[in-house]
Amino acid sequence: MSTLRGLCIGAGYFSRYHLDAWRRIPEVEIAAVCDIDPGKAAQAAREFSLAGTWSDAAAALDAVQPDFVDIVTPPDTHLALVEQAARRGVAVICQKPLAPDDETACRLADVVDRSGIPFMVHENFRFQPWHREIKRLLEAGVIGRLHSLSFRSRPGDGWRPDAYLDRQPYFREMPRLLVHETGVHFIDTFRFLAGEIEEAYAILRRLNRHVRGEDAGLLTLRFASGAVGVWDANRYNESTDPDPRYTFGEFLVEGDAGSIRLDPDGRLTVQPLGEPEREHPYAHERRGFGGDCVYFTQRHFVERLRSGQPFETHVADYLRTLAVQEAVYRSAEQNRPVRVREAAIRSEGPTEVRAPSERRRIVDLTLPITASLPGASVTTARTIAADGWNATTLSLYSHCGTHMDAPRHFLDGGATIDQQPLSRCCGPAKVLDLTPVQPRELFGVERLARWAERIVPGDRLLLRTDWHRRFGTEAYRHELPRISVELARWLVERQVALLGVEPPSVADVNNLEEITAVHQILLRGNVVIVEGLAHLDEIPVETVEFVALPLRVAGGDGSPVRAIASFEDASPRPRQESDLEKCSRRT
Repeated sequence: MSTLRGLCIGAGYFSRYHLDAWRRIPEVEIAAVCDIDPGKAAQAAREFSLAGTWSDAAAALDAVQPDFVDIVTPPDTHLALVEQAARRGVAVICQKPLAPDDETACRLADVVDRSGIPFMVHENFRFQPWHREIKRLLEAGVIGRLHSLSFRSRPGDGWRPDAYLDRQPYFREMPRLLVHETGVHFIDTFRFLAGEIEEAYAILRRLNRHVRGEDAGLLTLRFASGAVGVWDANRYNESTDPDPRYTFGEFLVEGDAGSIRLDPDGRLTVQPLGEPEREHPYAHERRGFGGDCVYFTQRHFVERLRSGQPFETHVADYLRTLAVQEAVYRSAEQNRPVRVREAAIRSEGPTEVRAPSERRRIVDLTLPITASLPGASVTTARTIAADGWNATTLSLYSHCGTHMDAPRHFLDGGATIDQQPLSRCCGPAKVLDLTPVQPRELFGVERLARWAERIVPGDRLLLRTDWHRRFGTEAYRHELPRISVELARWLVERQVALLGVEPPSVADVNNLEEITAVHQILLRGNVVIVEGLAHLDEIPVETVEFVALPLRVAGGDGSPVRAIASFEDASPRPRQESDLEKCSRRT
């Protein structure tokens, strides 16, 4: 197996953690280090026994001809360095923040997208051993279904008048500090553990008058799954722990069956409901930075670069984190909760934002309830002529027309429709255009392959098949395209929150074994099922706000719903796509 040849650009404070990690990865050889300060480059070369030093990145790239470049420089230098690497087809791992502002981050993402170079953001907190272990415990169901995360952080390194001068002096002039530089780690980690974030509410303050940006904040984040996250942090006050930068604080993760706690010393405990707390043993080491997370991050980069698999923290994923970050800042500016998709990218300056369009279009995705709808009866109960008012009597099969399935539909003891969390029924949804489809077509995993990297935990998926056009024919029910068992399992593995389809069922209604298996897999996997949608062909965009609310039927196994999709109208004036949406779509 050939050795990967690397070039490290940046020889400042944090580069020591990178270089130490690289020399412990046998498949990697760091050939040289580059820094605009030749003295820093020489010092790093001596410390880590590197043969070459450079002060010009372009010259270093041409001379070393590396397989990859590790960028460990301030954010305002990243775009130019990535452009130079991209012109030479060199893979990149780049420290965060990715850029000094979101517009520049999007320009950088565009460079990566157009060049096709392998690119990973060095977002290392999710690779800390305690967070990986918490993720494993959550996936194993140790505390049941996750409903809240709360992290309290007090590194205490920012209270002095000379704060940050000895380590990262550029912190002092950053117009956005706490969230942009530190909170982004926790936003990413929260997403890693609990899925996508839909809404943010934040209070941000500046405690040290010698720094430009905020250094204290309280963030409340609402997830697509219905869970809630809280990050309570400031860089001003101190922790009682002798090493506050080991875990960066205390973490409480709660589910409907118990709790997981992380102490500042890395100790993890698990407390099932009704039982005493017990320590959970796992491997972690006071080596390098934050439990050696830099090593684990770079180990991931090497493994995925060699295998050709996507990186966990690729550009598109980081842009989702940036969207949450922007919602946080906008919330603090306006003192209100802000939905992540509502947050616009600022163009210039730390507080300038672009207002979203107020023009909205709503598409009704619901089949009409009429006397001819199978499973429905609509009869006259009162008339104005006879009774003084009009009224009808409705008799509805719980799964008629456009409807939602409750777990009880196919699971003994499953949750009923009135227990359905409404947060899963409302929110952003991706419209996946599968047209054209064939009668009786069985959708496998490969049918969703083009969207695979963009489907993340908490996503709502609406599958466009144009099958509603066959409503009223025999084919609508008896020749429907449907979800395979393998695709159902894949959707559960991806932690999809909701699946909406146009046929009257996700599976063949004439095959009891198939329809049972597919429903049970999805419902056991907490995937909300909406069937009998219509008019997805009237939606010209990929992402919409989706609402499908069931009747509150006590003990019900399902219910008709009124399903709608809303999005910003493109007519008569074309909608101006935000920078973040543009580069998210491209990547």
